[in-house]
Order: sequence, then structure tokens, then C-alpha cells
Amino acid sequence: MTRLFKKLKRLITGQFLSKYRSELNYWKEKYIEEGYRFENAFYRKNMLGIAQEIDDAFLEDKIVVDFGCGPRGSLVWTDAPGLKIGVDVLADKYFDSFATEMARHNCLYIKSSEKRIPMPDDYVDVVFTLNSMDHTDNFEAMLDEIFRVLKKGGEFIGSFNMNERWTPSEPQRLTFEMIEELLFPKLDLRHKLITFREGEKTYTKFVEYEVGKRNRGEVCILCVRGRKLAL
Repeated sequence: MTRLFKKLKRLITGQFLSKYRSELNYWKEKYIEEGYRFENAFYRKNMLGIAQEIDDAFLEDKIVVDFGCGPRGSLVWTDAPGLKIGVDVLADKYFDSFATEMARHNCLYIKSSEKRIPMPDDYVDVVFTLNSMDHTDNFEAMLDEIFRVLKKGGEFIGSFNMNERWTPSEPQRLTFEMIEELLFPKLDLRHKLITFREGEKTYTKFVEYEVGKRNRGEVCILCVRGRKLAL
């Protein structure tokens, strides 16, 4: 049993290392492609679009987290929050590679694990997560952890890559059934929207998602905003 356990542990560890290596290499390539400085201006349009807001006033003096933030500077566009936090399993590795770039972001970066975010319960006012949940190995556990740190009545604003193929860095294939079962019951939903990519970085127009009225196997991006229910 001990030998089997060690073999399984080596296998799982190897899978994680492969996934993390793939993600880090992706960002290193992007950094070079973009002239040794990450582009991040598009986050304003994308995040306001997902939230369906015209400006960042709704973030005024809030503790705002972007889960699965990467190293681009996803919250650079807003100065409204009282505190901006980027949470990522590779935050330390990103800072090792892009320290000069990330130091300009005026954002606190925190390393999480696949299962735990190092923050107190009911701490965060607003959680963003953009196309990052398909990078996690356990969608349900990661959702539970995000909602642990989100205050009761706090806002969850997220986008999800739906029905995409598995890749080494994206082991989770998200379906509408998973979202409806695991996410929606946690929220007092404000809206559910569908969008598509316009080029690599921005989205096309947002349309209302109605259960049963779309091809549920469609590759698209589902955008959700709602308040955490006091369950």
C-alpha cells in the first residue's frame, strides 16, 4: 500500500508540475511577444462588460480580489478599491520572472494552493475570476474556497470558458450543468450572459443566457454576476 501511495503521489505531483510549467511558459512567451511588458488595458472593457457597469464606482473602497489573476495586471485599470489583491497558484513564480513588471501594478499578490486561499473567512467584498476556473483540478472545491473568503452579500463576478477541450494547463472541462449545480445555488443572481472572444483578448457583445434556449454543448464564455447568499 505504501509503495502504491508513493507511486500515485509521484504521478499526481508530475501532473501538477507539468501543468504549472505549461502555464509559466505560456506567460514567458507572451511577455516576449508583447515587447517585455504585458498588455493589460483590455481588462477594463472585459471586467466592466462582465459586471455590466459603465465605470468602476461599484468597487469604491472595496476589498477586490481577482482569483487566477496571472501576471498581466488585471486590476491595474481601477484605482477605486481600497485594496486590490491578485490570487494565483503561481503568484510567487510569476514574481520571480516578472518582478519589475508586477511591481508597477499597485496590487497585492498572494499565492494560493489548488485547495486553499490564504485569507480569513468573509474577508472580500468583490471576487472577480476571468476564465481561470478551467485551470483548476477540482472545480467544486475551488468554488467552495472562493465563497469562504467572500463576505455574505459580497459580489461574485466571473467568466467561464464553456465546453472547451482539456489541455495540460486547463484540466477542467466546464459544462452548463456544472455551473447550474455548483455555482448558481450560492448566488442571488443579478445576470447570466453569453459572450465570445473578439480576437485573443477582448469579448464581443454580451447576450442574456437562458437555460434550455442555447446549444448546451456550445463553446462560448458564460459571464455571471451575483451576491453571495447567506446559506
